[in-house]
Amino acid sequence: MLGIIKDQAGEANAGKWDVARVPGPGAVRGGSFLAVPAQSKHPKEAAELAAFLTSPEGQTAAFKAKNNFPSSPQAIDDPAVSGAVNPYFNNAPVGKIFGASAKSLKPVYLGPDNQLVGDTIGDALTAVEQGKLEPEAAWNKALSDAKRAVQK
Repeated sequence: MLGIIKDQAGEANAGKWDVARVPGPGAVRGGSFLAVPAQSKHPKEAAELAAFLTSPEGQTAAFKAKNNFPSSPQAIDDPAVSGAVNPYFNNAPVGKIFGASAKSLKPVYLGPDNQLVGDTIGDALTAVEQGKLEPEAAWNKALSDAKRAVQK
């Protein structure tokens, strides 16, 4: 999100932002998956690329090139990552901040109805954002919609 904030806030706001670790234990929503389709014309090379992109070296290279924070503990400990600072955000030590957060994460179990429930909550938040529902009404609607979706 740092790149998005920088792009949206613009150079005029450089140095007016900072970075801090989220309070509490933190969480991850998202991720990536790589696969080599059976119909690939170059399966060996594709598998080698996937292996590189998921390796500590590949993740460190991606961080250096595009600031994609690595998931590999070895890459997080690489000085290029752990020592990284972000000038736009008051030279925040993003490598240390994000690294400490990433290393403290615990796996979260997502049940079989996670997506259904998440969609109802997302719809409720959108309704509040668009002024269609007040927060309490949106929450109540999200709960009833989630219960109905799960019971199908």
